[in-house]
Amino acid sequence: MNDGELGRICDYLKPKVFEENAKVVEVGKPLNAMLYIIAGSMQAPITDAGEAASSTSFDTLKKGMFVGEQLLDWAMKTKAFDDQPVSFKTIRYTTKVEAFALTVDDMKTLVLSGDIFPMKSKSEV
Repeated sequence: MNDGELGRICDYLKPKVFEENAKVVEVGKPLNAMLYIIAGSMQAPITDAGEAASSTSFDTLKKGMFVGEQLLDWAMKTKAFDDQPVSFKTIRYTTKVEAFALTVDDMKTLVLSGDIFPMKSKSEV
């Protein structure tokens, strides 16, 4: 991804605030957005081959980290946008979280307009 594509993605980012203890995403549910955390933290159970670990250990996601970044890979590879990816983890906010969000619909708009991944022509999707 070049600087121009990154800049166009930034144009679509929307600030969001999420309350403590809410679920961000749930395992098996569609990913609706990619989040870039700017304040606060989230936790995801550490998993082994898709199953929750027997202990209560967690990955902590905090400022500067992403959630749902697999949407970029999906947008680059999808042919029809009818195969929205699902989350492999349940992630909860552990504090109030501020983030920038890029929604699935915005991702579709960016790809179909050729603003990102321009090698994919509209006839391919």
